[in-house]
Amino acid sequence: MSWYYAENNERRGPVEDAAFQSLVAAGTIKPDTLVWREGFAAWTPYSSVPATVVPASSSPASAAGIASSSAVACSQCGRLFPADDTVTYEGRHICAECKPLFFQKIKEGALTTGQLEYAGFWIRFGAKFLDNIIVGIASQVVGLVIGATLPRNEVAPFLALFGGICINAAYVIFFLSKYGATPGKMACKLKVINADGSPLTPGKAVARYFAEILSKLTLFIGYIMVAFDETEKRALHDRICETRVVRLPDR
Repeated sequence: MSWYYAENNERRGPVEDAAFQSLVAAGTIKPDTLVWREGFAAWTPYSSVPATVVPASSSPASAAGIASSSAVACSQCGRLFPADDTVTYEGRHICAECKPLFFQKIKEGALTTGQLEYAGFWIRFGAKFLDNIIVGIASQVVGLVIGATLPRNEVAPFLALFGGICINAAYVIFFLSKYGATPGKMACKLKVINADGSPLTPGKAVARYFAEILSKLTLFIGYIMVAFDETEKRALHDRICETRVVRLPDR
C-alpha cells in the first residue's frame, strides 16, 4: 500500500512500506508529520495513525522516542499526552483541548480521523432502491403534468422521458455536491467522498453521474463489482472518478 506525506507544505509520495520505514528512521517523517494512504478519512499526524496500519518497526511511539508506555497521541492533533489526561472513544485518545470539537463532530455525524468503513453491495443496493422510488414518483408527476397540458401526440412521451432523465440528473448531482449523499444514501447513513476523504465538488458530482451510466450500460456489472472488491467496495463509476462510498458512524 502506498503512503503520502507532507513536507514543507507540499505533498510527497507515493512511497511503499519499506521506503516509508526508512523515512521514519531517518527522521524525515516525524510524529507531527501529516500522512495519508487509501482508507484514511483525511490527512492525519503520523503519531495518530492506528497501530494496525503502521509499517512494522516504524510505529509512531518509537519514532517519537517516547520512553514511557503511558504516553499516548491525541487522534486529532497528534500531540503526546499522559494517558490519564485524555479520554478514549472507540479506541482513540482525545486530549482535553480537542475534546469539545471532536464530540461536536460526532454529534453532527461528521467523519473523524481514522479507518473508513466502506459500504457493501447490499446497503448500496438498498439506498439506490430508495432513490429510484423517489425519482420514479417525481417523474410520474412530471409525466402527468405534461400529459395534462400538452396535446396528445407522438412528442408528449418523449418530453415525459426527457423530463424524467433531467429530474434524475438534477436529483443526483444536487444532493451529491451539496450533501455528499442522495436521500436514499442519507437514509442508509452512507456518504460519497473522494479517495482522500474530501467532499465531492459539483464538477466531480457531475462526472460521477455520467460515469454511473457506464455501470448501467455494462448490464449492471459496474454495480456488481462492489460485491467483489474486498477492500474498498468500489463500483465501476467509483473507480473511474476515484470516489468511495462510506458508512457514517452511528450517533
